[in-house]
Amino acid sequence: MQTPQVIASDLDGTLLGAEGRLSERTREALAAAREHGLAVVAVTARTPYGVERLSELIPLLDAAICANGAVFYDPAGRRTEVRHVIDPASARAVCAVLAESLPNGALAIETGEGIVSERRHYEGIVSDLSYWEFVDSAEAMLARVDTVVKIKIYDPGLHSEEMLRAVEGADLAALDMCHWGDFGMLDFNPPGVNKATGLAAWCAERGLGAEDVVAFGDMPNDVPMLAWAGRSYAVEGAHPEAAVAATDTAAANTADGVARVVEAILDRSRAAA
Repeated sequence: MQTPQVIASDLDGTLLGAEGRLSERTREALAAAREHGLAVVAVTARTPYGVERLSELIPLLDAAICANGAVFYDPAGRRTEVRHVIDPASARAVCAVLAESLPNGALAIETGEGIVSERRHYEGIVSDLSYWEFVDSAEAMLARVDTVVKIKIYDPGLHSEEMLRAVEGADLAALDMCHWGDFGMLDFNPPGVNKATGLAAWCAERGLGAEDVVAFGDMPNDVPMLAWAGRSYAVEGAHPEAAVAATDTAAANTADGVARVVEAILDRSRAAA
């Protein structure tokens, strides 16, 4: 295996350990990788403000590809670039379809700078309200946003597989859809936008390809990235879809799985030098 040029990792459930924290071993492994000349890229469903909350991770990142590939974030310059959006007509049409197909679900729209959502359900799961605005209807939500980078729908009473069945066959304007396993949420990105397309674009702009990337993930939204990268790892306990898409398996996020693989990569590279 050639030494990769890019370490691309999902955050929650993959790179981050218990309670969403970065372990010291993982911090040291990423720092060593960058010292060795490798780029470290977070590829996440989070938007930039969600990445910024991880103050211990920011100095270790070369970039963050956010909102499942729709938004690029430069941690060093604290610059956000919205690359892809859902057009307003499609957003309105899809929200209407979702409201009809999943009547107990609550809708939310991510703008790249914050989230506007229906009040029900979300108030009970959001711990940091800094970037959230609650409204009382989908119509009020749509009226409040100018930019749509992602649509979410959450139903705490359903498994995401049940939600998928509920929207099967519906006209969803060709939006790129992903789910969250046993958590009752679906995400919708602009057509053809996902973690793989975002990471591939970032790499191409630097003359790099899939063969230069080692990727890590655990959830269905990681599947495109895991399938695209030259080498990929699903962490132990990953969703079955992610496990099938990856070329290898790493230890769980709570056991520093990413760090262990990165350490092994660096050891091989040093031995070959």
